[in-house]
Amino acid sequence: MAAPHPTRGVSHSGSNRRGRGSSGSGTSRGPAGPSRQAQTDTDLLEQILERPTLAVVEQPKERGMRFRYECEGRSAGSILGASSGDSNKTLPAIELQGPIQNIKKVMVTVSLVTKDYPYRPHPHCLVGKDCADGTGICVVCFNPHSNRRHSFANLGIQCVRRKELDASLEKRRNQKIDPFKTGHSKSIEDMDMNVVRLCFQCELEWVDGKRDFLNPIVSNPVYDKKATTTSELKINRLNIVKGPCTGKTEIYMLCDKVQKDDIEIIFKRGPWEAKAEFAQTDVHRQIAIVFKTPSYQEQDVGEEVEVKVFLRRLSDHMDSDPVTFTYQPNNTDPYEVKRKRKIKTDISFTERSCVAAQNVAAAESSTSQPFEPFTFTPAESWLDPEELHPPTQSGASTMGEIHYSDPQEDNFLNECISPEDISVLSLLLEPLFHDPALLGFGQGVNSLFAPGGMDMNFNPNQCESGQDLGYYNDQQFNQLVNENQASLMQPLPLSLPSSAPQGQCDNEGCDLVQVKTEGDL
Repeated sequence: MAAPHPTRGVSHSGSNRRGRGSSGSGTSRGPAGPSRQAQTDTDLLEQILERPTLAVVEQPKERGMRFRYECEGRSAGSILGASSGDSNKTLPAIELQGPIQNIKKVMVTVSLVTKDYPYRPHPHCLVGKDCADGTGICVVCFNPHSNRRHSFANLGIQCVRRKELDASLEKRRNQKIDPFKTGHSKSIEDMDMNVVRLCFQCELEWVDGKRDFLNPIVSNPVYDKKATTTSELKINRLNIVKGPCTGKTEIYMLCDKVQKDDIEIIFKRGPWEAKAEFAQTDVHRQIAIVFKTPSYQEQDVGEEVEVKVFLRRLSDHMDSDPVTFTYQPNNTDPYEVKRKRKIKTDISFTERSCVAAQNVAAAESSTSQPFEPFTFTPAESWLDPEELHPPTQSGASTMGEIHYSDPQEDNFLNECISPEDISVLSLLLEPLFHDPALLGFGQGVNSLFAPGGMDMNFNPNQCESGQDLGYYNDQQFNQLVNENQASLMQPLPLSLPSSAPQGQCDNEGCDLVQVKTEGDL
C-alpha cells in the first residue's frame, strides 16, 4: 500500500511541474525544451510584426529651392512640399504608421545624404527652428498618441564652401550620423553638391523604458535652384508662335539658365515627337536659344495644328512646362510678295483712274470755258486806218480803237446813231451774212442786228450756228468781208442822214460800206 503512494506523489509533483512548465500539458519532460523555443520565436515574431513603421507622406519639392551660403547673412528659406501651389503651401511631413499602444515617445533625426546609393552623409547642413546652431541636423520629438504626423516648417538647406567640406563631414562622424553605415568615405570628388536627400532616422521609446530604432528612410532628391545642371527648366517667351508645316522657321527663345551641351527642344503632339535644330553656338549666355522648327509629320494639313514645345535636359531627362506652337498650312508665298504686288496694282489702277478722271474734268472745264468776249463792231472794223485814228483833241476820245469787254462801249451806238440809222444799216448788212462763204455765222449776226435788239458785245458761243468768231482778228475779218463782196457792184458811198427814209440805198449796189465817225456827226 505504501509503494503506490509515492508513485502518486511523484506523479502529482511531476504533474504540477509539467503544469507550470507547459501550462497543463500532458506531455513528458523530454519534449518540453522545443516547445519553449517555439514560444520564444513566436513572441519575437509578434513583437516584430507589432513594430510601427515610418513613412514620408509629403515629399519635399524637388526644384525651386535655392541653397544659400552662411555668408549671405539671411535665412536659407524653407523647403516646401511637393504638392505646393500658388494658392496653397504645404510642408514635408512624416507619419508613424502601425500599432502604437506601447510607444511612449518618438524622436526623429533629419540629416542630409547624397543622391545616389549608398546614401552617404552630405556635407551641406540643415538650418531652421528645430535645428541646433552649428549641428547641421534637425531633431524633433512628438507623441504619436496625440498626432501620428509631423510637418517640418522653416527647414532650409545651407551649402558649405568647398574648403570646408572635410570639416563638415568630420562633424557628422563626431555626431555619429551615418544612417546607412557607409563608413564616411573621405572621397568627396564624386559627390554632387547641387542635390541632396533628406534622411529620417526614427527612435522609439517604449512604455517599459526600452528604446528601439526603425530603419532609416530617405526622401526624393532636392535640387539647387541656382545650379544649371539641376535647376528647373522654364520657357519664358517665344518671339514667333506660328509657322508653316514645312518647318525651318527661325525662333528666338528666352529661358532660364541651361547648359548648352545638356539641353534639347522637343516638339510633340500625341505620339509624334521631333527635335528642333540648333547648335551649341546658338545658346546665348545660357538664357536664350536660336533654333529652327522641325517639319510637321503631315505636309498637306488643311488647317492650323497646335503642338507642345518644351525643354528637355539630357542628363536627367527632365522636361519643362510646355508652351504652344501652331503649325499652319504650307504657304507658297511666305513673304506675301504676290499680295503686295496685287495691292500695288490696285493702287496704281486707282491712281490712273483718278488721273484720267481729273484730265477729263479739266478737258471739260477747258472746253466749256469761253474765250475772252469778242466785241464785234462791224461799223468800226470796216473803216480805214486813217479814219479810225483822227487827230486827238483834248477832251475827245478815240473812237476807232477796238475795245474788249469795255463797259463804255455798250452804249456807244445807242448814243451816237439814231434808231433810224440802225435800221437802215441792218438792211444793208443783211445780204452779206447770208453768203455761205462767211462760214455760216450770218444767221447769228443777223439775229443780233435785228432792230431794237442790237447787242454790241457779241458773244460767238451764244450763236445758234456755234461758230466762234474769237479765232479771227480784225484784219482777217475785214479781208473775208471784202473778198466776198469783190463780185458785187462798184463802191457806192453811203451816207446815213438822220432824216433819210429806210431803204433809200440799195444794198446790192454797195461794195464797201462806210460809216460816219463821231467827228462827221
